[in-house]
Amino acid sequence: MLRNLVISIAAITAISSSVSVQAKSWFEVEVFVFERQSNSLEQWQENAAVAPNRKNVDLITPIISNDITGVALGLSGCTSTDWTSGEVDCQDPLVSANKTTFPSQVPFSIAADEPQVAYLGEGPILLAESQSQFAEIISAVKRERDVRSLLHMTWQQDMQSRNRAKPIRIYAGKDFSEQFEYAGNPVTEQQEDEFSTFDFSSSFGSFIDEPKTTPVWELDGNINIYLSHYLFIETQLALRKPIQKEVVQNDYYQYSTQVENEKVLSPFLQSIPMVQNRRVRSGEIHYFDHPKMGIVMQIRKMEQPTTTKPEDLVMEDSLEESTQPLSDDTPALMTEGNASHESLK
Repeated sequence: MLRNLVISIAAITAISSSVSVQAKSWFEVEVFVFERQSNSLEQWQENAAVAPNRKNVDLITPIISNDITGVALGLSGCTSTDWTSGEVDCQDPLVSANKTTFPSQVPFSIAADEPQVAYLGEGPILLAESQSQFAEIISAVKRERDVRSLLHMTWQQDMQSRNRAKPIRIYAGKDFSEQFEYAGNPVTEQQEDEFSTFDFSSSFGSFIDEPKTTPVWELDGNINIYLSHYLFIETQLALRKPIQKEVVQNDYYQYSTQVENEKVLSPFLQSIPMVQNRRVRSGEIHYFDHPKMGIVMQIRKMEQPTTTKPEDLVMEDSLEESTQPLSDDTPALMTEGNASHESLK
């Protein structure tokens, strides 16, 4: 009996210590990213941007995207009888059941509609504009010449070790997907023929999904903040800019008779990297400098989240009320109802 009691106390102590350690690791993060539009003598390689990792935490897409899945599911399909009857409505294709649209430009301020509160056991949470503290800094930077603001956002997260930390996806600016592929090459115009001009979607309905275009954002990458005795900020961002790149003309003209490969200029979406890793202290405002961009960041101590959501408490109260025994008045009413029923007989 005593042994079981000791084991129980030890288990409770371990759980309490674990929760205490976890609770102390929550911090608030604010980020302001801007572009330097002044000319720079520094040269960058014409490399393509690295594709984003789907495991990264994306706080921006839920704010700026429009999920039209409900519209897609609301469309009615056609049965085999409908097809044979030649109804016009059957020519309306079913779009993909999971479709998201994006704006051509990411808004500068990414924030929740109202103040948010974090809870243990949940991931990073995006805060409202009223919970940010960079208003004066942003105003001061905007007054400088040749500076263009790109992104401002604030969130709260539980800091983990480098191996367990999940980077925060960061993207901003213009969408270049209509002009360039993600790798940076220009979008090629497909030659029209009898097959390319045939509308497969309207002819085969839900069997054909609409083509999906991945946004090619002007600023893209991630910011990873992790805890290893000290706080560390690791940035892996890329700023994309259209340039003219030299290419071999014979790559496009296979049957050229020229002996020497002639070089011509072709549009290309250059990727300018910003990769840094810095040890920081909470409460201090840190500036990450770069010839073409700048990042202002602050990691602040915050009131640690609780373990229970308010809606969970409401659900518990509702369950307690439903399980309470009926009052003395209830049986009397039931008896009176039964008596009335007997009198009708």
